Amino acid sequence: MSNSKPSSKSRVLIVEDEGLPRRVWYEIFDRREWDVTTANTIAEGLVSLESVPDYLVLDLSLPDGDGETILRKVRDDSLKTRVTVITGIEDPARLSRVRQLGPEALFLKPIDVDDLCRESELARSPIASAERG
Repeated sequence: MSNSKPSSKSRVLIVEDEGLPRRVWYEIFDRREWDVTTANTIAEGLVSLESVPDYLVLDLSLPDGDGETILRKVRDDSLKTRVTVITGIEDPARLSRVRQLGPEALFLKPIDVDDLCRESELARSPIASAERG
C-alpha cells in the first residue's frame, strides 16, 4: 500500500489487486494532481478508508474477498466518497447486487480512461466539496 503525504489535494483511493492497472491508475491520478492511495486487498482498502477519500476506484475481485465489502462500508458509514466500481465480472446477479449498493458509476473492463477521468472530476467539483463539508 502506498500513501502520499497529507495535502489539500482531492484524495483518491484505488483498490485494485492487479499490479499493472493499479500503477497505471496511480500515474493517471497523480498527474492530475490527486493525493493517491492504493490498496490491493479488502483489508488494506478498509484501513485506507479511515482517512476518508473523496473518490474511490474499486475492483470487485480481490484476493481476500469481494470488493462489495468496501462499498458496503462506504455506504453503511455514510462516507462522503464518490465510488466507481471497475470489474471484469459479467454475472448479472452479482452486478445487480453491486448496483443496489449505489456506486456512482460501474465500468466493465476494459475501461475507457477518459470515462474514468470524467467521473473522477465529479468528486472534485465545488458541489461535491460542499456536500463533504
